[in-house]
Amino acid sequence: MKKYSYYRLTAAALLTLVLVALPVHAGPGSIATPTELKSAPDPSATTLSLLAPGSTVQIGERTGGWYKVSTPQGEGWVRMLSLRIGTSPPASGASIGSGLASLNQASRSNTTVATGVRGLTREELKTAQEDLVELDILDQFTVSPQDASRFAQSAGLPALPTQGGR
Repeated sequence: MKKYSYYRLTAAALLTLVLVALPVHAGPGSIATPTELKSAPDPSATTLSLLAPGSTVQIGERTGGWYKVSTPQGEGWVRMLSLRIGTSPPASGASIGSGLASLNQASRSNTTVATGVRGLTREELKTAQEDLVELDILDQFTVSPQDASRFAQSAGLPALPTQGGR
């Protein structure tokens, strides 16, 4: 149980570092999980359309936990955790980034997803920027589902169903 807490704390710290670093990302991306295209960066804003996983988008400015995107359905806002930044296809293993994106699957309208940003002010969150170099470093820790299963079996952990990731 202590190892699990250590990994959660480490992931939260890394996410905080990622959120506070580099300039705005502008470029291609895709939708990682089913999500709503909103008229404003707010969960209660009008839903303009529904975006399916794999839909390509052009990513623009970021406000807090939201990105402005352009899609064939129009322009609007999507939650940061619903996006996969860049044009590279998903790898066979799961990554921390894709795991975080899956947090959003349960997140809709009036629900808030906690992403490990405690201790930051509202202004710091509004102006935080992702660090793409750090995301690339995190992707180096990607493991395949088979490797994860072998590791779990070696520790005597029960088998659990997995979701595919990046």
